[in-house]
Amino acid sequence: MDLEAPADAWYVWIGVSAASIVIAGVVLGLPTGPPPDANAAANAIDRVAGSPYSASVVHQYEADEIRLQEGKTVVLRNDHGDAHSSIAFGSVVLVTDDERLENVTGGTPFHDEFESELDRTDVDGTAEFLARIADSRADTDGEWHPAGERLIVRNVRVPPDEATPQPRITAEVTDVLGDWEDHEPPSAHHATAVRFDYDGDGGDDAVLSARGVSHGGPGEVEYDATTTFQHRADSDVLEFAGADALRLPIDVDVTIDDDRTCSAEDITAYRDPVTLCDGREIRDPDEFAAETPQIEIDPETGEYHVTLVVAQ
Repeated sequence: MDLEAPADAWYVWIGVSAASIVIAGVVLGLPTGPPPDANAAANAIDRVAGSPYSASVVHQYEADEIRLQEGKTVVLRNDHGDAHSSIAFGSVVLVTDDERLENVTGGTPFHDEFESELDRTDVDGTAEFLARIADSRADTDGEWHPAGERLIVRNVRVPPDEATPQPRITAEVTDVLGDWEDHEPPSAHHATAVRFDYDGDGGDDAVLSARGVSHGGPGEVEYDATTTFQHRADSDVLEFAGADALRLPIDVDVTIDDDRTCSAEDITAYRDPVTLCDGREIRDPDEFAAETPQIEIDPETGEYHVTLVVAQ
């Protein structure tokens, strides 16, 4: 006997096929793998951040991007989604685009990486280090960054540095042979006096020097004198009149406490101060610690403590 399919069977077939396509589309749209393991990353950070001693760890992981939120939450993401986990011990700073901080995080001792700053008496090396950390925190916190293949985590403890504020000193040609208006160009003039103006803490011994071609002969000569700047605002004058006058331009310098020399060359200006020492102001490391929660100060030792993270 012949069995005939119902006339509407093809409608049913099309409907089932369409439903299959929709279901298949939903299945294809589902994640095919897990998001990154943020808990493992946070645990690795905690092992270092929670240590009372200097410590470091390298944590291998799989993620496309990383973000630290307020230094206390690590967030990882890949094509399958985001995952986050809280950091239990303190907070950390993610370092990017700062080679020197990356070197310290990778194991270079702080004293080696910042040796040039620590050797200077007019720069607080610890403050320069903490300033970079504050800048990194401002640049990276709350932002997505490439995760790389591993996290390098290191806690760093650095002692306070000792630096001395430096004075600001200017030099000014205050007198010349004859009248300034009588001669053009300035090289036709001969200086007979240079005043050194000082702005500092006071009590600084100094050697004042001026060099140039003398009015009385073709050779270059140098005149110097010792002085002590007693007050916060003080001055002294180096004089060389008559045949000892120096034809402009001249070079001048000042040496403070046999430690630092500031100079200016080819001075041609008259009664116009030229800066020799710029009076660099010492940066205060406590200010960076106060504005960066991730930097802690040990109340007993005064050391600064911070945990740094680099994604490579």
